[in-house]
Amino acid sequence: MKNKILAALTAALLTFCGWTTALAQEEDAKPPYVTPVDTFTCSYNDGQGPEDLDKAIANWNAYMDEQGATDYGAITLTPYYYGADTFELGWLGFWTNQEAMGAGIDNYLATGGKSAEGFNKALTCDSHEHWATINVKQPKEGPPPDNFVLMFSNCTIAEEAEWSELKGAIDKAAAYMTEQNFGNGAWMMWQVFGGGGETDWDFKWVTSYDNYTDFGKAYQHNANGGGRQAMREIMGDMLDCDASRVYNAKTVRRITATEGGE
Repeated sequence: MKNKILAALTAALLTFCGWTTALAQEEDAKPPYVTPVDTFTCSYNDGQGPEDLDKAIANWNAYMDEQGATDYGAITLTPYYYGADTFELGWLGFWTNQEAMGAGIDNYLATGGKSAEGFNKALTCDSHEHWATINVKQPKEGPPPDNFVLMFSNCTIAEEAEWSELKGAIDKAAAYMTEQNFGNGAWMMWQVFGGGGETDWDFKWVTSYDNYTDFGKAYQHNANGGGRQAMREIMGDMLDCDASRVYNAKTVRRITATEGGE
């Protein structure tokens, strides 16, 4: 199922680093825009903490400004609701497009050594993964807050589900959330590079909230306001998602270049 859906997402023949998909998108349908996203999961080194990381981020931001890097944004993630196998600090970075990603990585590897020293002193990271990400519901208009909430779930797609059917249901679900005046954004993240093996899920479902008040409003509606029943009617049995992990997200760099896509 994962390869089948990835094929519909990319709508192209792509063979690169083990990611091989075939065109399976209807000819008259425009595929969703795919944003490149990198994630790191890390722990603080002995004697290091958030203040040390803030200093490293400040130095890195100064370096990025000097380089004219306007097409990369980043947030940090601190667990709030989590299990025993969580991380201390997560990093989620994203580019305007894949070409900007490649150029940015080349430049950082060539010139960013001094900037990296602060991160290496503060953190040890045990994973570095890349995700093909599509937005399925726009968040509130305007730039994201400095601090907000991100919720992640691992989701499995029913074997009999077709991408066009699933995407149609997701669009209906997004429209329903908009009708209920929920300002949250939603994304699907597909693992492309890293990871180290097969997973028992197909993609990560990510939801953003401006704050825990908005988070609680959505939770109240889903629990006691008919939201669960409405979503069940829309989605049926096409998706099976596990318990969500919730993180305090902090914006540490904003994109100022024009982003690609719709």
